Amino acid sequence: MKQKVAVKVSVSHPPVEKVQADAVIFDIDNVLVDTRQSYLEAIRNTVELYLTHGEVPFFSRSTGGKFPSLLTPGDVNQFKLLGGFNDDWDCCYGLLIYLLSLPVKNRTLEALKKSVNIEKFAKSVKDRPLRVSGITALFGRPTTVTVEKVARIFQEVYLGKDIFPRVTMNRMRYWKKRGLIHREKLVFKRPILERLKHHGLKLGIATGRSLYEASHALKHFGIADLFDAMTTMDDVKKEEREKKESLRKPHPFSLIKTAHALGAKKKFLYVGDLPDDILATNRAKSFLSIRSVAFSMLAANPFQTLKGLEAAKPDFFIKTPADLCHLLKI
Repeated sequence: MKQKVAVKVSVSHPPVEKVQADAVIFDIDNVLVDTRQSYLEAIRNTVELYLTHGEVPFFSRSTGGKFPSLLTPGDVNQFKLLGGFNDDWDCCYGLLIYLLSLPVKNRTLEALKKSVNIEKFAKSVKDRPLRVSGITALFGRPTTVTVEKVARIFQEVYLGKDIFPRVTMNRMRYWKKRGLIHREKLVFKRPILERLKHHGLKLGIATGRSLYEASHALKHFGIADLFDAMTTMDDVKKEEREKKESLRKPHPFSLIKTAHALGAKKKFLYVGDLPDDILATNRAKSFLSIRSVAFSMLAANPFQTLKGLEAAKPDFFIKTPADLCHLLKI
């Protein structure tokens, strides 16, 4: 029988019965690692650079102004809650399609900012997850916006001048600074993860990161040795090429693949921060014994995020990493 902890009830008052699990699968971004100053900021910077860079930019911006200034962290968070934008390149692409659909009086960033109302747009979206396919159905697919250029700008911003050229063998074109990757912080500290391992739990990862970026984070924070299996965006894209369909969250592919590597007959928990994570877990229940744990501690807008997570119907909510141990009574 499923147990559900209400949003307003802290898991420090755990369920009467012990939650049974043999393995815990984690998302990385804003779960294992705080990416509010890296990935989230990379989205804001990528969108703004795309719109203002080049000989004939979409929009001009005032010199000496704050950068980025067009989108707030809350805007990005609310857009992601529309669903299907777990991949940050997809999120940037979707935001650009939305922004270029807005009516503006003149081609300045300041004028565009006045037209931005993602809260109003979100209320108009009835079918979720929206995904890239949904937003292009609404606004079309302009040839002036390409995923390739989005990806190039995003990777330069995220990896920076010290990593991007070395990893990609390309020169910097849009970004001349250190990468935002260096701003990340570990959330689930090693002692917590060791505690889970000490009690016999297998640990896995199902992430939208590339293999390089996932491995970099785990090694940088000294926790790579604690994980028994991992599925990254590299695995997802390889399978997508073979099956010719989208397998990104909320599709359960990455969870199922990691679970099979850990032992498919085990009882799993999946810890995620977005509705897409919860929806992916719910869909995986047809193939696995798995329950979802919503972790919204790092949300840019807690109220909006909790509302979105509630709608996705997670099995449990936790507020802190320690709450996961309380949930498992270890």
